[in-house]
Amino acid sequence: MKEKNLQLVDQIMTQLQKVQDPELLVDVVNLGLIYGIDIEGSHATVKMTLTISGCPLSSYLQDQIEKAVLQVDGIDKVDVKLVWYPVWSPEKMTQAAKKQLGMLDNEQAIDQEEEIEATEEKEKIIDFSVPIKKLASQYPDFIQIMYDCGFTRIKIPGLLSTVGRVMTIPLGAQAMHLDLAKIKKAFEDKGYKVIDG
Repeated sequence: MKEKNLQLVDQIMTQLQKVQDPELLVDVVNLGLIYGIDIEGSHATVKMTLTISGCPLSSYLQDQIEKAVLQVDGIDKVDVKLVWYPVWSPEKMTQAAKKQLGMLDNEQAIDQEEEIEATEEKEKIIDFSVPIKKLASQYPDFIQIMYDCGFTRIKIPGLLSTVGRVMTIPLGAQAMHLDLAKIKKAFEDKGYKVIDG
């Protein structure tokens, strides 16, 4: 994916966070409805699903998504492509969305904390060829370290589940004009072993 396209996808995801499902009052990104964004020139194709098939809000959401994406400089045509596979389920929602909808109970919060502690005991390895989404799900402090290195957009909800599936640390550093050696050192300072080749 070209550097310019990565930046456009990032900007589109930011705009899509302003599009709320009017019934749930949670944006389409945090609901996990956005499955992908393809860009060819100034034409963006947004692949999305709905919480239920035959949802009466599909045309409303489609219209709102098109308007939001057209706010991004460099995009002058948008197609919204509805897909039904993989089937949407509440697991696709971000923690923020689940919390907003009151779906996280104390037991889940405790399970997450235990999972984090178990991960911290294993050897921590950052492989520069692995997509950032996978690294973020493996290591609880990954997002904060990346943020501190200048990847400020990593905290945008939905970024990891879209761009993060294909973006590696070197690709991201190139797109954001950040020094890869400093990023490597930041992880090593936190006790990580870095594989960069």
